[in-house]
Amino acid sequence: MNLSIEVLNYGLQLSMEFGKNWLKPINERLEIKFPNLNKRQQEECNLICKRVHQIAHNYVAENPIRSDSGVEFVAFNQFKQFILTKYNWLSTANLQRLYSQSCYYASK
Repeated sequence: MNLSIEVLNYGLQLSMEFGKNWLKPINERLEIKFPNLNKRQQEECNLICKRVHQIAHNYVAENPIRSDSGVEFVAFNQFKQFILTKYNWLSTANLQRLYSQSCYYASK
């Protein structure tokens, strides 16, 4: 991977936007902040961010905690431990938001 931690975290932040940019590729928006990235690097970042979403969402959805009060989501600390073993570059803010979005999608 030849992308910096700053680029990856910014890309992930863009990929989690709701509203008009929801589920849209991040390439053009990434280019505004990082004009030195070439098209291949922009697409690599876009694909990495999609993969992070997929793994995070699947982990939360596939690891419910069952109790007498129903089904709850895996604890944040367990999620954090799992996801950081795969993507240790995640910022604290992106990690928290990714968890929140994963819980949201798992509830749907």
